[in-house]
Amino acid sequence: AAPLALTLIPAGIQCSPPPDIPHGRHTGRFMDTFPAGSVVTYTCNSGYARVGESSIYCVTKDGRTGAWSGPPPQCEVKCLQAPNIANGQHSAQASDTFPRGTMVTYHCTDGYTMVGNSSINCTDAGRWSRPLPRCEGG
Repeated sequence: AAPLALTLIPAGIQCSPPPDIPHGRHTGRFMDTFPAGSVVTYTCNSGYARVGESSIYCVTKDGRTGAWSGPPPQCEVKCLQAPNIANGQHSAQASDTFPRGTMVTYHCTDGYTMVGNSSINCTDAGRWSRPLPRCEGG
């Protein structure tokens, strides 16, 4: 069996309140103190995706002061699955969400011709750009 490792944390070591993040919240928002060993977990609001680790930890490196283990995550705008078009397919990978700036390119089924711009992108508002291309003919 692996040896049991114990980390002794001197009493009284605390971290400052964890940073708030735009478009998200953390589990420590109702706490007054953050003693060493505390864990704070972040979640993003609807329409946003977390980038980075979800939790930070109050640690001590010198045995006297507390500090958070790393920066909090960020919450970035996301788009949902790219819309389908009749008689065509898009290049998007199977994914639930896409970060802003993602570009998706459409291709028409054989015998159909693309009308409009063949690409759309995930906008800063978390929506796919419009108009969608169309595939006509057949």
